[in-house]
Amino acid sequence: MQKPRSRAAAKKYPLVETVDDRKKSLDLSALQQTPGFMIRILQLLNFEAFFRHFQALEVSPVEYSILMTVRDNEAVTQSELAAVLKMQLPNLVKILSAMEEAGIVRRKRSSRDKRAVELSLSAAGQRRADEASRAGEIFNEHTLAPLSKPERAAFLHMLTRLVEAYRRELSRSETA
Repeated sequence: MQKPRSRAAAKKYPLVETVDDRKKSLDLSALQQTPGFMIRILQLLNFEAFFRHFQALEVSPVEYSILMTVRDNEAVTQSELAAVLKMQLPNLVKILSAMEEAGIVRRKRSSRDKRAVELSLSAAGQRRADEASRAGEIFNEHTLAPLSKPERAAFLHMLTRLVEAYRRELSRSETA
């Protein structure tokens, strides 16, 4: 376990920067011991880097997630995708409509459940998913570059464990 940083160390070497650190640096030492805060800051910084990296492909994080999930899961439904991506179905449907209009995604009624709509990639969507996947591999390598190979595996394993634990906890509280 990493030792908490002192207030003096946090002021001298801030982990999170303000808009203009040359003017003022805030004491975030208490927040830097808060997983939720650090995860959120990492997410925001990662999204900034993602948009820069994927600028030429014009793919957003949610579009990337849709492409990878639909590519890797035959006959995934809109509802299943919304649940996995933690999105409201109407918001996802709007994005899927634009992707369908662009000829990337196809939608059809499910043969398993006539109320459900299944998703698949068109040939153009498959090519886009392949391009995004290659760009994603480079981006993920860059994202994890500050960590050693064993640390990368451990970090991703720990994130997965935390996600699974939260899902179990939330599903228990929903049934209670």
